[in-house]
Amino acid sequence: MPRRREPRPAPALELKTTRLAGIQVILNSAEHAALDTHLSTLFAATPDFFGGEAAVFECGRLPADAPSPDWAWLARELKSRGLNPFAVQNASAELAAAAQQAGLLILNDVAPAPAAIAAEPEPLPEPEAVPAPEPALSATAPTRIIDKPLRSGQRVYAAGGDIVVLAAVNPGAEVIADGSIHVYAPLKGRALAGARGDTSARIFTTHLEAELVSIAGVYRTFDAAPDAAVARKPAQIRLADASQIVIEPL
Repeated sequence: MPRRREPRPAPALELKTTRLAGIQVILNSAEHAALDTHLSTLFAATPDFFGGEAAVFECGRLPADAPSPDWAWLARELKSRGLNPFAVQNASAELAAAAQQAGLLILNDVAPAPAAIAAEPEPLPEPEAVPAPEPALSATAPTRIIDKPLRSGQRVYAAGGDIVVLAAVNPGAEVIADGSIHVYAPLKGRALAGARGDTSARIFTTHLEAELVSIAGVYRTFDAAPDAAVARKPAQIRLADASQIVIEPL
């Protein structure tokens, strides 16, 4: 009788292209050695295939008792290979807390304790942790106003309210708010509104040229320029049916 083949074990991680999120990095293992070996094999033939495309870690396949990956190391390894990981999704509370400490956003309902946020936009050696989505927002939080350009690597966050930016958000910079985001200047970096789950939050800008936009964890990257009706023009970004990004001219 022919010998029955044993099923081939799943690779430590897999890459999947998604319509809105760029690249999804599906984790099947949290073991450092397994991830390191597979990364070397996976990118051996195409080390320069990705050009800084945004990526999200998908944790839904990890066992419930899986140890936390070394998120900072894993993010650096993928970045060195042309991907730009910025968030995790479907993570347990323990995995999400560790990912937050490494500066990754949380795109599910797990809510680890928020880390401290810098008072002024300054160059950051390491990304800040951002609180995970929660359903409630503070209605009395003051609007945060930023009147200086944000450079690559800078990140500002408005806890519990809106943020108004009166200068350019340059490529590589991030603006994050629990409420809405208003950019009265070119928006060339990333804007993430409704960071704690407010689906009514919106993003407004007088010049749309963003790398990534997100509302309540629903996000869109721009491999090419936005539609001509809104590219480099005043625009607003909102959610339709709490699940679809809509970009409209102002």
